[in-house]
Amino acid sequence: MRYHSITASCFALAAISAAMGQQFADVNQKEEIKPIAPPTDASLIDAKYRNASLPIEERIDDLLPRLSMEEKAELLHGASTFTYGRIPRIGLAEFGMFDGPQGVRLEEGKPSTALPCGIAMAATWNRELVRLAGKVLGEETRAAHGRVILGPGINMMRTPLGARSFEYFGEDPYLAGMTAAGYINGVQGEGVAVCAKHWVLNDQEWARTVMNVDTDERSLREIYARPFQIAIDNSNPWSIMTSYNLVRGQYPSHNKKLNTLLYDELKWDGALVSDWGAWHGDVPAINGGCTLEMPSGKNAGKDKAIAKAVQEGRIDRNMFDAAVRRNLRLLFRIGAFDRATGGPANTPQQADIARRIAEEAVVLLKNDQNILPLSRDKIKKIAVIGPNADQYHTMADGSTLHTRGGSGAIRGTHEITPLKAIVDLFGEENVLYAPGFRFEEPKIRSCPNLKEMDPVDAAKQADIVLFFGGTDHTYDKEKLGWGVLPDSDKPDLDLKGKQAELIARIIEANPSVIVALTVGAPVQMEEWIDQVPAVLVTWYGGQEAGTAASNIIFGKANPSGKLPQTFGKKLEDWLSHSTGTISYPGVIEKDANGHDKRPEQRYGDGIWVGYRHFDKAGIAPRFPFGYGLSYTTFSFDKKNSGNKDTFEVIVTNTGKKAGAEVVQCYLSKPDGQAQMPVRELAGYEKVFLNPGESRTVSFTLTDKEKRFWNEQSGKWEIPSGTYRISIGNSSRNLPVTYTFEQEHTTPPPGNAIGTH
Repeated sequence: MRYHSITASCFALAAISAAMGQQFADVNQKEEIKPIAPPTDASLIDAKYRNASLPIEERIDDLLPRLSMEEKAELLHGASTFTYGRIPRIGLAEFGMFDGPQGVRLEEGKPSTALPCGIAMAATWNRELVRLAGKVLGEETRAAHGRVILGPGINMMRTPLGARSFEYFGEDPYLAGMTAAGYINGVQGEGVAVCAKHWVLNDQEWARTVMNVDTDERSLREIYARPFQIAIDNSNPWSIMTSYNLVRGQYPSHNKKLNTLLYDELKWDGALVSDWGAWHGDVPAINGGCTLEMPSGKNAGKDKAIAKAVQEGRIDRNMFDAAVRRNLRLLFRIGAFDRATGGPANTPQQADIARRIAEEAVVLLKNDQNILPLSRDKIKKIAVIGPNADQYHTMADGSTLHTRGGSGAIRGTHEITPLKAIVDLFGEENVLYAPGFRFEEPKIRSCPNLKEMDPVDAAKQADIVLFFGGTDHTYDKEKLGWGVLPDSDKPDLDLKGKQAELIARIIEANPSVIVALTVGAPVQMEEWIDQVPAVLVTWYGGQEAGTAASNIIFGKANPSGKLPQTFGKKLEDWLSHSTGTISYPGVIEKDANGHDKRPEQRYGDGIWVGYRHFDKAGIAPRFPFGYGLSYTTFSFDKKNSGNKDTFEVIVTNTGKKAGAEVVQCYLSKPDGQAQMPVRELAGYEKVFLNPGESRTVSFTLTDKEKRFWNEQSGKWEIPSGTYRISIGNSSRNLPVTYTFEQEHTTPPPGNAIGTH
């Protein structure tokens, strides 16, 4: 069918239709399904394009002239809400495209491995571990007989209120791009395509489907397009998804200047897929550079109309042919003509990867007098308090995606809550449980026989208190619907509900309170942070979230996560919130007749996103970007570098426990024709060291780290002057420094988008 109107069911976060759900067999079945078929046109059986041993471009060159105009048009749109393909004459079977970034979302109650959320993956600062997450996603997509997964999300966290920031990789484009590259390499190593999203400036939920967003050219390139550039350079995503919002007055699916940047300057050769319903007409979308409309259905009339528009010149023939070529390249890459699907799903090995990510993502923010890790043998009674102690954050309890985050919602095979993990460790008789209040009435209680107590009484009777708070997916979620929708982003920085008051009451009863926060973005903790001895962030940890939190708290695992976002003290610490409503959330003006105009947003913070602004403005954050404690200690010592582009540091575990440190390299460029950030992340490496062990870590800079976009010349330039390299374990703890001199250079020119 042809989709003329856009409803919630058309979004990428909607449920796959029942018909499609029936098309695929259960992921755990033993019989292998092979959704490939020979062409019904017998003359094509031995065609070159069917020879998988040939280079892809040769196969494309062979198939393209064999296609009719209508078949080419058919390749530019989907086969149903979440499928693509089904052209029997050429031997193209239909296959699935699955949400979401944190796991493969299947329908009819079928489970898959629920991985930790995107911001948790970024908090590991471990590209290899994130690659393993991608491997799980690729395996389970194949197991469900799909060939494309709709992730990762790599938009920027420019505001802590962005409700979908939990899906993304934080506030820094380098960290986001490199994390995405690890994820992409894992997925595509399994022969499954990612669909990296959302291109571009889709950094909030409020009015995202109708908002017109603008920013200066430098910010677009250095902050918002850069994660895509890094991902392309290091992993080459086979498809990318456009955003809903307009960019400089045009939808990204129609924006030829924007997509010329992607294709010509970033040298990307993949398929550009519209977000579900973000294709606003065949002629402007194809002319604008978008190559695949989703969702859609088989429609011979549509195909004839597209072919006619090409023949009449309303659709540029070169753009049309280029779109077909890009989509064929995607199809050959994923083996749509010749490679069977099927693979492992819900295995113990995949569950173990989910647990490992959840553990390495935990960020220890405070640990006065080394109160953590706790000793199981020294505790008789433990109080488990707070609304997130037994709250489900996946669909494993039977909840819908609407209450579990949107397109990022996953139905795990199970979910271990913190309460369940601690009861399994201590026994019900030694655990005092007091939720205090709940975010929702639970569908499942993990420990149904455990008596619920008053939180103050529980705290008084316990040797130690574990408070599990934070937020849930009524705050952190993709907003369903079209237009300007209320309550799309988070209302403020506060913990949800009256948690600050509850923590204060508990502290009065028992000062030994460890606070663990399940969040997707920074929260404000000024009322109570100085009164508690320990704080850690566990993020949305997937199906093994409780196990990971328990393992960290009781020392089975040593925390090694680092913040992928700055934790400020108040909302105005972020420049996006102190430059007027035009910057966030945007404004809606009236026309001459008193009717609302299209919402408009101008990024007034420019390149000063996250720690770049905190550093420039001299704002002391509560916890800086890159920060995170360990149960051991590390030292950093300078080592002579081989040349001006390579810098080395010796890292030593000076403590008594084995652990991991994230060695972070920041670059400071000289001011000249433009003001430069105080520092920018230019490299990082996670190293695992035994007590007393040392390792040399080396960082090599490229021109892409040194350059900046010169608004006056409209070019990338490398400024002349003194550069500083700073190496340490957070953006505000950098004990090793190097300097070098650099002459001005101009790298090869790209294609500027051009400002107004």
